[in-house]
Amino acid sequence: MRKTKIRQYALGISVGLVLCGTAHGEDWRATGYFGWLGVGKAYEIEKGHLYWVGEFSGAFANDKGKGSLFDQSGWKCPGFNDVDTNNKKNKAAGRCIFSDTDGDKAYSTWQCEGDTVMCSGTLDYTGGTGKYKDANGHNTFLGHIQVNWPDGTASGYTTFNR
Repeated sequence: MRKTKIRQYALGISVGLVLCGTAHGEDWRATGYFGWLGVGKAYEIEKGHLYWVGEFSGAFANDKGKGSLFDQSGWKCPGFNDVDTNNKKNKAAGRCIFSDTDGDKAYSTWQCEGDTVMCSGTLDYTGGTGKYKDANGHNTFLGHIQVNWPDGTASGYTTFNR
């Protein structure tokens, strides 16, 4: 009888740890909209194939509203974008720094692939400061290039977990 109670207790703790661990991982999955401006330098590799290096920056709005994860935070995402219009392919990657009005920051890596107007990808949290010091987990996103401006900048938006 005592062994049965110990097994039940151990099973209860194990299930609790699994459920808590899963819930915590979900805490870092923000759903929302990141409007950005890409500023950098483009290098022509060949006609119709550009390699861009720069920064995507803007603000994030969480679908859950005020007080939710990263809502109304500023984002700076340095990276590269390898755009091959000849083959209608796009590959991009880099890092992001998220900062809220309290000055707390979260950090991530990101990557995506797609055509010349949409890029499907992943974002992985690598840490942070303040309330984001334990940031970890994984998000998925769709990046949309709306306008490639003549000065080498680009306007677009990215949706997360929609």
